[in-house]
Amino acid sequence: MPILLNCLYLLLAIFYLPNLILKGKHRAGFKQRLGFYSQKIKDKVKIQRPFVWIHAVSVGEIKAAQGIISSFKEKSPEKRILISTVTSTGNALACQLACENDLVIYFPFDLTWIIKKTLKFFQPRLILIMETELWPNLFIYAARKRIPVVIVNGRISDQSFPLYRAAAFIFGLVLKNVALFCMQTELDSQRIIHIGAQSDKVKVIGNLKFDAKEKNIRSDCKVIRFIKQQEKSNFIVAGSTHKKEEEIFVRVFTRLKLKYPHLCLLLAPRHPQRAEEIRSITKKYAQSVLISEIKKREIILSPDKILILDVMGILNKIYEFADIVLIGGSFVPFGGHNPIEAAVYGKPIIFGKYMFNFAQIAEIFLSHNASICADSENELYKHLDSLLCNAFKRQQLCKQAKDVVLKNKGAAQRLMRFLEHYRLLPADYAQTE
Repeated sequence: MPILLNCLYLLLAIFYLPNLILKGKHRAGFKQRLGFYSQKIKDKVKIQRPFVWIHAVSVGEIKAAQGIISSFKEKSPEKRILISTVTSTGNALACQLACENDLVIYFPFDLTWIIKKTLKFFQPRLILIMETELWPNLFIYAARKRIPVVIVNGRISDQSFPLYRAAAFIFGLVLKNVALFCMQTELDSQRIIHIGAQSDKVKVIGNLKFDAKEKNIRSDCKVIRFIKQQEKSNFIVAGSTHKKEEEIFVRVFTRLKLKYPHLCLLLAPRHPQRAEEIRSITKKYAQSVLISEIKKREIILSPDKILILDVMGILNKIYEFADIVLIGGSFVPFGGHNPIEAAVYGKPIIFGKYMFNFAQIAEIFLSHNASICADSENELYKHLDSLLCNAFKRQQLCKQAKDVVLKNKGAAQRLMRFLEHYRLLPADYAQTE
């Protein structure tokens, strides 16, 4: 099987190469993905190899992994953790969230010789794969080295399930190398069993994103100070926005400004490199200011200027001061983003009808009256208007959102209990309890 996989990967690489050359963002961490590491990483590994390897493909998975990282660190703070990502934004966030002693790398290409080299170099004693990232060669060679692989926070969406089911025979050969599957819901557990996982290895732990712990990331004091000073204003934050979505928010904001002149808006694109593109979109509606500009020099800020977040690491801090949060990626057919990040601060949340990547979470919030779904631009305007003129309604949504988070916490603890029950934690870790 590894030989066939390698041939398939190399065939795909032929089509991937032009994209790699033409788009600089895909070149990030390319040497690491081939298994070549800096002297700094080599020196760290010489002193102490990582205890556990956590793979989280991008920003959302990194945030979900925080609860796991905290659980390991609380019991064994001296243990080194290896965190891998695929995207540059995920890597940047991982570097901010990781402890100084930990290692952050780009995930190696799933080719036999690279995987063998990586496992030999780091020698992790446990591998945790966030969500349902299936990497056949990694799973096969980790199993041969008797390194347990655990799928954590596993989910199989409505869109991906037919594909998995059609290739169940192949996936069954891959999944037999996984020691434990910790899935989000009962439906996810039934689906993973249907495509080849052994039922006695499948457990339901809930969603780790409810357990995410925000570390005290240093944020830009000047920006936060400006936000705090807007006591008479209502502050709307549109988080993780996507193309064609920002203009919807700006148009609605412009209409609302006629009724609420002190209203403020911050746009936080999912990809900060789009900041200048967004600025050009907002130009015909209002003036805008990039957060990076505020950091570099003194700029006179006013509610008339739309803020555009073009730096990583402070969106969650800004959520703390928002009066209303709009969930990006849900007003265009992208699939939405995680509303829990705003709910932990007890914020009124509005998302669009395209929440299919977070359907289960969205349903939990809607069924508990902890969020609002706006099916159109006009509906978004009506819901925002209703919230802005009704403080009691905002407070009710705040309370319900916080209650939903509190009621669904505990996935990280359940994961740790299953790791202990199945004896997947090394003996020296258990002795630290």
